[in-house]
Amino acid sequence: MTPTRSLPLSVLRAAARQAYGDLRPNIMGAGAASIVLTVAAILVVSRISDGPLQGFGSSSAFGTMLAASCVGGFASLIMMQIGAETYTDRIGGALLRVRILPHGPLTWAIGKTLSTVVLVFIMQAMILLGTVLLIDVAMPATGTALLCLLIAALASLACAPLGFFLSVFIRGVYSYMVNMVICLALFLAGCCYPTSALPGWVQGIQMVLPTYWSGHLTRWALVGDPSWEIGGSFHPALGFGVLLAWVVVGFALVPPVIRRSFRKETIGGLNRTQSTIRSQTGL
Repeated sequence: MTPTRSLPLSVLRAAARQAYGDLRPNIMGAGAASIVLTVAAILVVSRISDGPLQGFGSSSAFGTMLAASCVGGFASLIMMQIGAETYTDRIGGALLRVRILPHGPLTWAIGKTLSTVVLVFIMQAMILLGTVLLIDVAMPATGTALLCLLIAALASLACAPLGFFLSVFIRGVYSYMVNMVICLALFLAGCCYPTSALPGWVQGIQMVLPTYWSGHLTRWALVGDPSWEIGGSFHPALGFGVLLAWVVVGFALVPPVIRRSFRKETIGGLNRTQSTIRSQTGL
């Protein structure tokens, strides 16, 4: 086998090892406790919110809508996870070390995608199980449950490129905080509150992002109440189309964006970043 033909397999093997290394602390010990607590918090809020929001013409309880939204919409938090891990790798010098390795940036991006998608998908599956068992939704058929899992996986893949695009701008504490605020705002506006009640310009932004359509599709599959939707109706075909477009086009753009970002990783830049962080934190 020639080196050219073996290259993709070697990159995938290295990315898989990296993903395993990233996942292990997140799904064992304190990391597992964090996952359980996060999912439990969503389910508790959904369970106690047993009345519909007033003024939206909804016949479903807020908690029911929230839980159904989070099955898919929780994928939005993959952007925060990618941003947080990119920030940690950057200030720790991991990105600089990755830069000098053969195909390092591509391997890093694939590994980070695998680890974050698997981590968030585990949480989405737990939310789906908790929603079926604890929240006032009709017991879904096996096909519906599998459809929700498919939506969850597709949504996580669709949100991952957006996470990489935003993480490119993280160069210090302040830019990291801004990134977290942007990601959280997209998650809340697309998943945790009726998008139909938000200003028109917010609806326009959400219409082209996977953050809205992720929750839209699981609300359609689990509840069927369109009161939270833009235009007051469901558009599942459009939703799947937007998510697939983000997967295909987004991941096609990730490699050049990542390569361009890695060119800025230098020893001098790392020293300046670490010095700035120490001064900002008073160390």
